[in-house]
Amino acid sequence: MSSSAVGKDESAPGGCLHTPMCLMWLALVVCLLAGATTAQESPNVPLQATIVVFSTNTGEDRVTFAFNRAVPEKEAVERFHRLMKFGGWQGKLLRVRTESPRTEAGNTLPPLTDVIGRAQQVIDRNSGGLPVEPFLRAFSDLDYFELYFFVQGDMPFQGLREWSTPDLQIRLIQTPGVYRYQVRILRHAPDVDLRVPFLQPVQQTTAEPERKESASGWRIAGWALISAALGTLAYLIMRWAMRHSSVPASVKRHESTREG
Repeated sequence: MSSSAVGKDESAPGGCLHTPMCLMWLALVVCLLAGATTAQESPNVPLQATIVVFSTNTGEDRVTFAFNRAVPEKEAVERFHRLMKFGGWQGKLLRVRTESPRTEAGNTLPPLTDVIGRAQQVIDRNSGGLPVEPFLRAFSDLDYFELYFFVQGDMPFQGLREWSTPDLQIRLIQTPGVYRYQVRILRHAPDVDLRVPFLQPVQQTTAEPERKESASGWRIAGWALISAALGTLAYLIMRWAMRHSSVPASVKRHESTREG
């Protein structure tokens, strides 16, 4: 296991009490124990990255992401700054880390890389939308990734809910305070169209059938609570995804060696 730090690690064990990172863990545990994870299935492709934005409505948001493989530090740093450029945000990179997770049986999986940073007002609550497009552009080389927005407090959400074109597919799974986007990039070319609506007000329809809770939600919630002091939320979700994925181990090993 190896790690590389950039700037001050504000999520290190013993130093996170009452910080936004600890609030993020608390939000994850609370929302999942309340049944936030639903029985909707992910696309039948390997999850390559998990991105998390945590907003406390203080003007400075946390931005963290994790890959399903080891990524060179230079590449991870460049991606963070590219994301800041696409979003027009002033950001600061706090840490880059690479670590090998273990399965429930104690076997070591290929190493994963995660990035922790912060940026000024990634989420504008008054707008009613969420900035999905900058993340599409910054991670357009991937086939499938998930984007989480954790929003504390009230927000009159009127943002993107679902989008499908020959170039990409996006689906929102929304629960109170948590906006989870499943993103598939279907085509990789210079002319790929990654434009999506910032606002997409919901149309009046008949009530949707009640969704059932997923047992996996309870597993990840418990694991999150135990592992809260060990790393970032994106890294945690990615580790859980690799542990509980139905994709054969040989496929996961192949995917872990792919270049982004």
